[in-house]
Amino acid sequence: MRLRESLNFHTFAQNTANMLRRDFIMVQIEELGKVIAQVISQRETGATRKIPEQIQTVYRSLKLDRDFLMTAAPEAIFHSLEGDDRGGIPRMDIAVKALVEESRLFSGRQQQDMLWKAQTLLEYLQTHDRTFSLERMTLLDDIRRQTEG
Repeated sequence: MRLRESLNFHTFAQNTANMLRRDFIMVQIEELGKVIAQVISQRETGATRKIPEQIQTVYRSLKLDRDFLMTAAPEAIFHSLEGDDRGGIPRMDIAVKALVEESRLFSGRQQQDMLWKAQTLLEYLQTHDRTFSLERMTLLDDIRRQTEG
């Protein structure tokens, strides 16, 4: 009987740890999503002064920077964001949104390069995520329109 109780406790502890990891991921993504929403709102109202700082906050929270996003392969970016908690896909979604918003601070070739990289990362997510994201598809369409014209 003690073995069964021990196994049940072990299973309970593992399930609890997994739930806490998922909760952490969701809280982190929700908070970073709020920062991105603020950036978008500020851009739309012309209050752009704090946008670079807010984008850097997102990058710091994800433990990456624009240079890494621009130079690393999508797989490397995913693996750096994946961690032990398996939160790579939602974190990569946030990183791409930050990159797109940051691209709006630039013009010309630098903006185009950032948008092309964002497109590559979104396409990677589309092929590796098990769920369909209408938001991701809309962002991909927006990027394609911007890079074509």
